[in-house]
Amino acid sequence: MSRRKQRLAFDQVSEIDRRIVVYRDCGISFREIGSRVGLNQTTIMRICDRWIQEGTTDRHDRSHPPQYTTSLSARTIRRRLQQSGLSARRPFLGLPLTQDHRRLRRQWCDE
Repeated sequence: MSRRKQRLAFDQVSEIDRRIVVYRDCGISFREIGSRVGLNQTTIMRICDRWIQEGTTDRHDRSHPPQYTTSLSARTIRRRLQQSGLSARRPFLGLPLTQDHRRLRRQWCDE
C-alpha cells in the first residue's frame, strides 16, 4: 500500500485503534499496549493483524446486524410474568412459632 493510501486509511481509524497501531509501530509489546489502552492482549493482536492485512481496523465482516430489543416498562414485565403463573412471592418456610408454641411443642415431643 502506498504511503498516501496508508495515511488516508489511518485518518479514518478511531482514536484508540490509531494509538494501538502507533504503539505497535514503535515496537511496544501487545501486553504493554493492552495495559496502556485498557484492552485485552488478544484484542490488540487482532486489531494489529487487521491493520497489517487490510489497512483498516474496521470489523466489516459481521454476518448479522446488531440486535435491538424493544423497551418495556417494569409493569408490563410484571403483568406478563403474573399471567404466566410466576410471581415474586417468597415461599412459605414454616409456621411462625412464638416462645409459648415452642414450649408446648417440646412438651408434646417429650411425652
